Amino acid sequence: MAYVYKLIISVVTGLIEGITEFLPISSTGHIIIISHWLGILNKNTDILKTFVQLGSSIAILIFFFKKIINLITFKKRKKRTKNIHILISLIPTASLGFIFYNDIKLLFNIKNIMYALIFGGFFLIISEIFKPKKNKTNSIDEISLFQSFIIGCFETLCLYPGFSRSGATIGSAMLLGIKRSVAINFSFIISIPLTIGASILELIKNINNMNINCIPYYLSAFFISLIISLLSINKFIKILNKFSLKIFGFYRFILAILIYFIN
Repeated sequence: MAYVYKLIISVVTGLIEGITEFLPISSTGHIIIISHWLGILNKNTDILKTFVQLGSSIAILIFFFKKIINLITFKKRKKRTKNIHILISLIPTASLGFIFYNDIKLLFNIKNIMYALIFGGFFLIISEIFKPKKNKTNSIDEISLFQSFIIGCFETLCLYPGFSRSGATIGSAMLLGIKRSVAINFSFIISIPLTIGASILELIKNINNMNINCIPYYLSAFFISLIISLLSINKFIKILNKFSLKIFGFYRFILAILIYFIN
């Protein structure tokens, strides 16, 4: 029965990641919430979370592969988003995440997730209300180095678990006058090196906590996350393009209220 239970946990964790990763509602927050409610929040959960996030990151890499290749090629054009734009957007979050790694890990609890859901919800609503009426940037090739850096600065908000990396980057990009569809694409593209790098760092940090006997469960969670992410990414990107961020903000408020009363 223990094997079946561990397998179910792996599958559920992979499903949660694959479904929530592409919406500004925080996949990490949802995994911690479900783990807390099921009473399985421990070091093994942290390792599972790392594997499922790696799976969704690889799915994003596969989905955007052609666009990424197009971005990093060195063709001469007056305006072009290149690898330097991606690098600049990564510097703030990567630097702070590495420096304050141990402090950030202390924030991974249900109470902080509740606060992050509320603050992140307000940010999404504010982004929709105060975004420029007319887009200033209508193509990913037009994104400036300054915009990349500012988006990267807002991305540091995701270091507070439950805030949502995609919510921080998409919302800030829209406030900068970047077209919604462009903001969404840029958000996921810059997430690839950051999330893969963070996953590798997590695996290195937790190598001593890994149980060899649990490797099949880790891999199960990884592949479930990868497959579900590949199947859902296109649909959820369409949803993001179609619906206001306010909807996700209100969803976050409802979930925060549930956490408050259940706990």
